[in-house]
Amino acid sequence: MRSESSSYSFHDRALTQTLHGTLLRYFCEAFDGPIGQHLAECQFGFAPSPLGEPTFFIVAGSHDDIEYLSRNIDGLLDKAADIMPGIRKLALCCQPANPQPRSNPGILCGRVFSVPQIPLEGDDSENV
Repeated sequence: MRSESSSYSFHDRALTQTLHGTLLRYFCEAFDGPIGQHLAECQFGFAPSPLGEPTFFIVAGSHDDIEYLSRNIDGLLDKAADIMPGIRKLALCCQPANPQPRSNPGILCGRVFSVPQIPLEGDDSENV
């Protein structure tokens, strides 16, 4: 028999996954041409940075993909700021093609960018 609290957490998790899926679809659909094609081949995720800042991860297939997306970072940051309030960092990452055996196989390489914070209407606070 399930307890009510686990039932609620299951529904909360399902709602969060649906919200993230919708955000990611909207984010990717905002870009057409080569940027959209690169994003279509990426994986995405959300996690806190080591300092606890909410971070949006774009995991590309190669270092070349990271370089391409980095050259177009302003558009990526602006769209993240527009549709993901509260996200403080955007990380462009890739897994090494031939990672060396390590004790931590989940190592990624990439670049981290600060997402500009757009003040909400009627928000008099100086949150940056």
